[in-house]
Amino acid sequence: MIKVMIVDDMPIFLEYLRTTIDWETYGFELVCEATNGEEALLKAENCQPDIVLSDIKMPYMDGLLLTEKLSELHPEISVVLITGNSEFEYARRAIKLGVVDYIVKPFEKEELILTLLSLQDNINQAIELKQEKKDELYLKRESLLRELIYSKELSSNLEGNLYLASLDINQENYYYAMTVEVEAERRVHSDSEMAMNWKSMLAPLYNDYMGKELTRYYFTDYEGRIVFIIPVQQDKPQSIDEDEIKYFMRFVQERIHLDITVGIGGIHNGLAGIRKSYLESVNALSHRYQDGANSIFSYESITTEEKTYGFYSAEINEIILNHLHQRNATHTLEIIESVFMEADLKRFSDTYKRMINMSIVSLLLSYLVKAGRNIEDVYPEEFDPYHVINSQNDEEQRRFIKVVYAKAFAYLDAHSESRTCQVAREAQKYIELYYNNPHFNINDVSKHLLVNQTYLRKMFKEEMGTTISEYLTKVRMESAKQLITEGQYKLSAISEMVGYNDPGYFSKCFKNYYGVSPREYQ
Repeated sequence: MIKVMIVDDMPIFLEYLRTTIDWETYGFELVCEATNGEEALLKAENCQPDIVLSDIKMPYMDGLLLTEKLSELHPEISVVLITGNSEFEYARRAIKLGVVDYIVKPFEKEELILTLLSLQDNINQAIELKQEKKDELYLKRESLLRELIYSKELSSNLEGNLYLASLDINQENYYYAMTVEVEAERRVHSDSEMAMNWKSMLAPLYNDYMGKELTRYYFTDYEGRIVFIIPVQQDKPQSIDEDEIKYFMRFVQERIHLDITVGIGGIHNGLAGIRKSYLESVNALSHRYQDGANSIFSYESITTEEKTYGFYSAEINEIILNHLHQRNATHTLEIIESVFMEADLKRFSDTYKRMINMSIVSLLLSYLVKAGRNIEDVYPEEFDPYHVINSQNDEEQRRFIKVVYAKAFAYLDAHSESRTCQVAREAQKYIELYYNNPHFNINDVSKHLLVNQTYLRKMFKEEMGTTISEYLTKVRMESAKQLITEGQYKLSAISEMVGYNDPGYFSKCFKNYYGVSPREYQ
C-alpha cells in the first residue's frame, strides 16, 4: 500500500481530497494530513509517507519550502504540488527542487488519480495489490456474476449465494448491463504491458467517476470485456446519461491512450433479465465494426432486423473454452465450423459475422494470456487479427481463424509441461542475478520469461508464497546485511551494490525490513 500525506491550509479542500477518492481501491493509504508546511514536515517523520500531496500557497511554510526540506531530510518521499492557474510558471520552477509532478486547479479527481498512479512503480504496485486481494470471496463473487450472464438456467440457490457474497442483486429489482470493449487490446503487438495494467484499473476508475449513488458490480467476461451490472432506481425515471459516458471515454483516450467502445443493453427485471441485457449489450457492441470505436451503442437504438443476439450465445463460448482446457483441437474446430454454418444458414449480416469471428479469436487470446502464454511467443510472425477481420472477406476470415487455433494447439502441445513452477523458479533465478540493477523491476522479468506481468505475479505468488516485489526486497536486504557484516564497504557503496541509487531510501528500506537502520546494525 502506497502511503500518502495531504497538505492544505483550507479544511474544505482537505475534506475534498480525503473523501472524493476511494484511495484503497487504487493502492493508496492516507496516513496523515497537515494544514501547513511546518506541520507536514513534523508529521513526515512519524507517518513516513511515500507521497506528499501539497498545496503551494500556505502560511508559515509554503509548498516549495516544504519540498526543499523534504528533499534534504527525506529524499525518498515523492512530492506532488497543487497550484492555481496564476502559479503555473511558479510550479514549473518547483520541478528543479525535486517535485515529481504538479496539477493545476481546478482539476477533475480523475486527473489527480492518474497523476498519483503515474508515479514510478505505483501502477505496478497497485495492480499487484489488486491481484493479491483476489481471495476466495473475490473469486466466488466473480463466479456468481458470470453465472448471471452465461447460464440459461440459473441454480435454485443463486440468489442466496449472491446475498452471502454481499452482492445486492435479487429477483425484485430491474437491471441493465453495460459492456466495455478495450479496443487497444485487439492490436496485439502494439499493446503494451502498461496498457494492460491501465485496463485493470478502468472499471474502478469509471465506478468512482460516476459516483456512489448506485452500486455497480463489474467483472470481465470470457472474452476479456468489462461488464457492469447496473440497478435501476424504481422510484425515479430511468435515464442513461450518455454524455457522462462519452466524457469519460474521451478522458481515457486522451490520458491513457486506450480506445474503448460501450454497448448498453435494455432494462429487464430479475436475475434472468441480467443475462438478456448482457447479450443485448454484446449485440450492440457489434456495430463498432461498421461505425468505429470510441462510441456508445445502445440496444434500444438498433433496428429489429439487427437484433440477432440470440444465436451466438455464451454457451458456445463455454464449450470452446472447455475444449481448449482439454486441448481437444478436433472438437474445438468442429464447434467453430458449426458456428460458421449456422451464421450462413440464418443469413446474418457481414457486420454480425465479423462480431462473431472477432469473438472467437478474442476467446482464444484471452485463454492463452490466462494460461500464462505470451501472444508474441505463440504467434511470432506478423499478427493483427483486428485488421484481418475488418479488412478480409468472410471466407478469408474463417481460414484465418482456423489457422490461429491450429497454431495455438500446436504450441500448447509442444509446451505441455506445468508452467507455474517453471516460471516461478526462472523468475527467482533472474531476480538473484540482476537485483543489484537499480532500475530492475517486474517488467524486466516479464520480458525475459515472455510471460504477461499479471499472470507472472500470480504464478510466482502461488509457488513462492510471496510477491515478486517482496522477494526482490528480501534478496537485496539479505545481501546488504551480509555486506555490512563483512565490514569492508561504506554504507553508500553497499546501497549501490544492492540496487539503490539513493542511500536515504536504502536506509529506510533496511529499517523497515530489519527494524534497525544500516548504521545501527553496523
